[in-house]
Amino acid sequence: MSDRTRLLSSLAPHRWVLEPALAVVLFGLWLSTGLPFDLSAALACVLYCAAVALSRVLPVVALEIAWLAVITELTEGSSLPPPHRLIATTAVAIAVFGISSHGGRVSRWFVFGSAILWAPAEAYLLTVRGDVKFPQFGPVIGGYYTSQGVGLLMMSLLLAVVFVSAWLLGFLVARQRVVSASAVPSTASPSVLVWLASSGGASVKEGDDEPGLVRRLSRPQLTFDIGGAAAYVFFCLVADFASSVMPNATGRSTFLVLIVFTVAIALRRMSPAASLAIAWLAAVLQMTTGHNILVSDVAVLFVLYATALYGDRVVRYAGLISAGLGALVASLYLTLTSALGQGYFNLLSTQLNGLALQFAFLFVVSATVLGLSWVLGLLVRTWRNARVSRHAQIAAELDRNRAEEVVVVEQERTRIARDMHDVVAHSLAVVIAQADGARYARHADPDAVDTALDTIAATARSALVDVRVLLAELRQSQPEGPQPSLADVDHTVEQVRAAGLPVTMERRGQLDGLGSAQQIAAYRIVQEALTNALRHGDTSRPVSVVLAQAGRHDGAPGIAITVRNSMKTASPEPITGAVPRIGHGLPGMRERAVLAGGTLTAGPAAGGFVVEAFLPVVSGARA
Repeated sequence: MSDRTRLLSSLAPHRWVLEPALAVVLFGLWLSTGLPFDLSAALACVLYCAAVALSRVLPVVALEIAWLAVITELTEGSSLPPPHRLIATTAVAIAVFGISSHGGRVSRWFVFGSAILWAPAEAYLLTVRGDVKFPQFGPVIGGYYTSQGVGLLMMSLLLAVVFVSAWLLGFLVARQRVVSASAVPSTASPSVLVWLASSGGASVKEGDDEPGLVRRLSRPQLTFDIGGAAAYVFFCLVADFASSVMPNATGRSTFLVLIVFTVAIALRRMSPAASLAIAWLAAVLQMTTGHNILVSDVAVLFVLYATALYGDRVVRYAGLISAGLGALVASLYLTLTSALGQGYFNLLSTQLNGLALQFAFLFVVSATVLGLSWVLGLLVRTWRNARVSRHAQIAAELDRNRAEEVVVVEQERTRIARDMHDVVAHSLAVVIAQADGARYARHADPDAVDTALDTIAATARSALVDVRVLLAELRQSQPEGPQPSLADVDHTVEQVRAAGLPVTMERRGQLDGLGSAQQIAAYRIVQEALTNALRHGDTSRPVSVVLAQAGRHDGAPGIAITVRNSMKTASPEPITGAVPRIGHGLPGMRERAVLAGGTLTAGPAAGGFVVEAFLPVVSGARA
């Protein structure tokens, strides 16, 4: 366990202290800047701190306290001093993040709506009731200059971006908390931000993507992102100095906007959600400081591209909404600043059509540019997912081919085992029959012993050759030596006759056209059937073997094999209740017939035992 993990584990039970500590820090800042003498202002300070302190353990209560603090300020005639007002706005943002991160689904969406409503309220307290003033020009409406209304609108938008960004970050933390809790402890490595917010809150339903607030990047990726941000700063500084924007008072605010955009560029891949929030903050800061289009605005395109490429479902849709909303805000802002610069507010009625056309043109251009950057990121994401899916498909096909190879090898081993059983069982049956016959006949007919020994030797040699061929198949992919065919059935019949079992052999019709697999199957079926008749049948009565040209019910030509033998007279045996053992002979014959494309039936019939098989010609054979 690393030192960082050990430290976080030791601090885990005390995470609830974080928000009260932040509240104490905010209250300390209020004390350091001077307590407000007004009772309602002091009460508002205490309520803001309480909302921050309770945002983790009691998110619903914190939401109510935050509303009470805002309403307390709005109902009083005076507002907090500028330092206190800035601290109060910071407290609202922290409370929004805490409630969104730890509250249930209902409280989370209530605080989202509250963040939208708190933005104009806080902007009103900052501008109209506070000391933040805007230039006074244009027509007077309701006792306020039009420029003051535009300033209030810009400040409301700025605070809305701050509050909604805090809500979005809290929402993503809550989603990732579910994934971190369900992940394997050895593989889970949450960021410090997620760890700090990983207690409290109701269950959150996961989306179709793995939710992530902070993405784990490799060292080369981090180096590339930081280098890209540095290159972006260098490019913007060179362009701004070339246009003589920086060396004046306005240049300081331009430099501040550039720094905020640079942070967004650096975080675009590590945390697309934070990058989007910071980009919105920089854009609104640019508008509130009175700037038009800047070179640094190109960062917005990179951020939107990153949200579509790297963000999860929520961040991806947030980027799309930001593209549309950003196009609307930018076109409206540029239209208003153009109207103010040309004094259109004094001639508003005559210039309304021109302003409308200008707004429409700017909106179409802005939406096209911002939308294309987002769509490009989505296309690259789709291409990347398709490539990953293609690689996964190739890997799956390789696994399937390996599995098929294993199955083929196993089938081949099974086939060789069947052949080994047929060879050994048949040969041993012949050897046993010849040995028993020679033992009983050696006194009456000594010559029969020599004949039996010759038969035993020939059968053993033949079996040895077959076993060697089968063992060679185990070592090589291709068999060595000739394989048995339909012509070898006569030799098998002669071996069985020599063992003392009378066999009649009959061929009917044309028996050519069988493939090698069908001929091997026919040979093994006859061999196994005769072996079973020699071992289990009545050896005093003849066995008939018929190989006939036949056709299947569907018209397919082939060969019909019929082996009929008499059964021994069964002696009564006690019933033990045991299930009779099933040998390998009959299942092996049936499987051979099926693999060769045919069928096989075997069973008692009219006092005997009949094996009937059908094997098709080459057109229906299976290799």
